[in-house]
Amino acid sequence: MANKPNVSNQFLPYKAQDWSQELIPMKASVAMDQGDAIGRDISSNDVTGYSTIMGTENAAGFDFVGILAEEIATTDDDYATGGKLKSVWVPRHRNAKAYFTVGAGTFTAVDVGKTVEIHSDNKSLAVDTAGLGARITKFISSTRGVCEFSLPNTETA
Repeated sequence: MANKPNVSNQFLPYKAQDWSQELIPMKASVAMDQGDAIGRDISSNDVTGYSTIMGTENAAGFDFVGILAEEIATTDDDYATGGKLKSVWVPRHRNAKAYFTVGAGTFTAVDVGKTVEIHSDNKSLAVDTAGLGARITKFISSTRGVCEFSLPNTETA
């Protein structure tokens, strides 16, 4: 499945040359969809070494790992028993851009430049909610745009 193209309508690499597909150890027993934003798994303020569904904020500026390139079901035999390697689109540089879908809010061209939260579905942006999830860089339509995830840890929404 790692070689299957990401057909998601959710997060998707904007320019393929800015992303590489890598196998990343994922937190076990968490169902995830292709196109989900993936972040570092943190337990009791410690990084576990696994990745999981991204939270709404990219608070430390480098919590974002990439975009899931394959669906994960908690019943996958190779996955349910422990953190297994799964295919993730990982940015090659800090400013790699991705397509996004609007999950909440009204999106217009004047929203370009805003920093917003990742919507609670982990598949889209909440374009009316100021936050440190992603920066909007391009308007495509009222439901689709381009963003980048890597924000400096000193930035405020």
